[in-house]
Amino acid sequence: MAILCSVSAIVILEQPVLAKAQATQNSRRQMPTLFFHGFGGTVRSMDYLIDQSQADGYATRTLTIFVSPQGKLSFDGGWPKGAKNPEIQVLFGNNHESDYHHTAKWIDKILKMLHRKYNVTRFNAVAHSWGNNAIMYYLEHYSRKKNQPQIDSLVNIAAPMQVLSRDIYRRNDWRYSPQLHKDFKSYIAPDSNIRRLHIRELNIIGQLSFRDHFDKAVPVSSARSLKRVFRGPHQTYRARIFTGPRAEHSALTRRNPKVLHDIENFLWSDDR
Repeated sequence: MAILCSVSAIVILEQPVLAKAQATQNSRRQMPTLFFHGFGGTVRSMDYLIDQSQADGYATRTLTIFVSPQGKLSFDGGWPKGAKNPEIQVLFGNNHESDYHHTAKWIDKILKMLHRKYNVTRFNAVAHSWGNNAIMYYLEHYSRKKNQPQIDSLVNIAAPMQVLSRDIYRRNDWRYSPQLHKDFKSYIAPDSNIRRLHIRELNIIGQLSFRDHFDKAVPVSSARSLKRVFRGPHQTYRARIFTGPRAEHSALTRRNPKVLHDIENFLWSDDR
């Protein structure tokens, strides 16, 4: 009789735990993932990651948000109720905006709109290249605002976090400005806002070969420096370095199935 009571007690105790876990999983399935392209990016920059993850059964493409050069938002597509792991593509009309401080303001505007229109309270983000600088600046300077959706998981791809050499990338003076270094120093400060966030981070880095420690645009050392940022008490950090032609700067998001696989597993593997 004592054994039967003990077993019964275990079942009773487990039921609310399972229910809570199921509720958490369901809420995570409704959490959108926003995709941010980089400098000069187009609709093709993130299409492969978005469409293929849907084809693989992990997520659902929903909205496309277009941001005009003046910061006006236009929405295309729909967000069906119950959509599994909704994906939102963000396209910037001024895709050669060097000052990522401006882009961060637009991200703030996007998230406020998603909060009002769709009751979004948490989100994931996948950023490529210069888009990383925008989302990082947003997290440091905007994410503590009242009623602001909070980030859950972040995927940084080919992140140019440090000042870049003119010999590698000549098109954009902001890549060599002291502001880039100043902003990064604020991210790694012990009292930075980013350090206070509850966040999971995956850092995807490319290098053309074991001798060429860059992806044709961003040095490995520049992207790898993100490790110095995510050291908060409620944060996890992991990095993956890919090598070869498909680890080239643009190819990382457009035609690298291994990158896709890592992102799918990192963001949604528990939801399959």
